[in-house]
Amino acid sequence: MKCFFYGAVYDDDPLVKQTGIVSFAIPDIGVIFRSRWVGNLIECQYAALLSLLRFIETNDKLFKKENIEISSDASVVIYQLTKDTFVFKNIEPYYRLVQTYKAKFKFDLHWKPLKDNPAHHGLIGTPSIKPSVKINYNIKGDEKNNRKGGVLPL
Repeated sequence: MKCFFYGAVYDDDPLVKQTGIVSFAIPDIGVIFRSRWVGNLIECQYAALLSLLRFIETNDKLFKKENIEISSDASVVIYQLTKDTFVFKNIEPYYRLVQTYKAKFKFDLHWKPLKDNPAHHGLIGTPSIKPSVKINYNIKGDEKNNRKGGVLPL
């Protein structure tokens, strides 16, 4: 199943901690998620990927037999996770959390140009799809709505 993530900040300086956006899209099931996040550009991009991975884990029945292909225009994040390269200290917690998801289930990461990333521009022109399984949108993991519990530890 093809999945996409996108993270951005609004200020001209992407290295400054500020209000940004995290987003993910799964066109095959008609899902798009967007939320605000406070961080620099790389932190917002990692947070977007982690939100997507949490959604996949929360809806494991939907993804169980699927090949999961995750794409983004976040070139630094994709490079760090696929080439096992240097990661800045402030990014290490995000990086390590992605590694824990890699140990839980298999997924491939790919770079795509921004124009080809539906997590950025939405699912325009994609017909709404009613999945055959119930989707759990509670990626925060509060006990009232999710028996597994646990909040995204960031």
